[in-house]
Amino acid sequence: MLSAILPGIANAGPRPDNMVYLRTIDPTIEQDIRYASAHNFTGHPLDGYDAAECLLSLDTAQALSRVQQALQKQGYGLKVFDCYRPSRAVADMGRFATEPGNPRKAEFYPRVDKQDFWRLGYVARVSNHSRGSTVDLTLIGPKALPADTWIPKAAQVDCTAPYAQRWRDGALDMGTGYDCFDERAHTANPTINATAKENRQRLSSAMEKEGFAGYSKEWWHFTFGGDGAPKNVMDFPITPLSTSEVLDSSHQLIVVTTKNWDDIQGIAQRYERDGASFRKVGDGFAVVVGKNGMAWGKGLGNVEPGEGPVKREGDGKAPAGIFRLGTAFGYDATAETKLPYLALTSTTECVDDRKSERYNELVDGAAIAKDWNSSEQMREEAGYRKGIFIEHNTPASPGAGSCIFFHIWRGPASPTLGCTAMDQGDISRLLEWLNPRESPVLVQMPEGEYEQLRERWKLPRR
Repeated sequence: MLSAILPGIANAGPRPDNMVYLRTIDPTIEQDIRYASAHNFTGHPLDGYDAAECLLSLDTAQALSRVQQALQKQGYGLKVFDCYRPSRAVADMGRFATEPGNPRKAEFYPRVDKQDFWRLGYVARVSNHSRGSTVDLTLIGPKALPADTWIPKAAQVDCTAPYAQRWRDGALDMGTGYDCFDERAHTANPTINATAKENRQRLSSAMEKEGFAGYSKEWWHFTFGGDGAPKNVMDFPITPLSTSEVLDSSHQLIVVTTKNWDDIQGIAQRYERDGASFRKVGDGFAVVVGKNGMAWGKGLGNVEPGEGPVKREGDGKAPAGIFRLGTAFGYDATAETKLPYLALTSTTECVDDRKSERYNELVDGAAIAKDWNSSEQMREEAGYRKGIFIEHNTPASPGAGSCIFFHIWRGPASPTLGCTAMDQGDISRLLEWLNPRESPVLVQMPEGEYEQLRERWKLPRR
């Protein structure tokens, strides 16, 4: 539910200890935090959303993880759109409802005047989102159409349009899109199709079993009612995970080091969490990096580059820093991996044109309108027979570097244009070992920088 909160009742202090990042509890739950972007009914990022992260009370996050595990056994899963919402963001919504302008009306409320948001129940005085106990989410599964990447100039399609026509968010057909201000978004609306009814029922049943209650006017809105549900409204801003939080939540670690910034050869080592520290898994193995070595990249946590180069598009350097690992990909139709997997086709491209809205994305070039002049044709590179997308520069800053992968090398003396490459057997072992439930991360940098940061970040000895 949208809300405008009364001033003076919110706690604007620091984040309480019981408010946690969902990805540290269950990294397998997908996130598309709409109010951190302009792809929402207001047309702008809301106040207080300084990062696209889901925060919830610990009990709420743990209950949501139990829902996820139950759904995964059935072949389904969750994607969250909004979680904790600072009260300043609630006030931002309230202001929007009273000010002129309708930048996203055609998509989110085509048949509603925003002056009626209050009367129709889309705006209230206090939001449970600001207590950390409410989540907006949807259901994903094998029959879902693949998610598209939103860009500001994307055409606005009515949120009640047929499933194949409206915005593709990667979810199953739920009858309407998210944040659709329309009676068809009411949970029990009788006019939606049978598939959408079944999907809503599956989602509601799974949530209710773990103590969540739905909201009759929004199929996506659920509030946790357990004993630990927070009572106070909060206003601390949503900020990125700190470096220590990123590493503390990881149970699988890959460390890649080189002798110095200019070296093209390095060593990779796998680790698994063992209590408060990490233990080695298997032997280290050889890798090659960019033809011009490494440079500080744009990754996770609040990593402030010290001395050393900073990565730029086309510099021939592999990124240094801490990075999540994204989609696995390859030539084969399937792969032995727990990671999400993309089977490459003749039209799969990775866009490296910094002027493109699709910069640093893997896309199907035959399925979308092209706004780029440069890309990697993924099936034309033999090294991409097996690979893993390294989430460097995501979300993308133009010119900060793109299309960074783990992939098969041409040989131990053949550097890359910026990726990290290895023997086919080693990448096969990585694919089999990596598990998204373990929050795997890559730490990659020269030996000297690694040693300087090791104690502060509680990294393992190499």
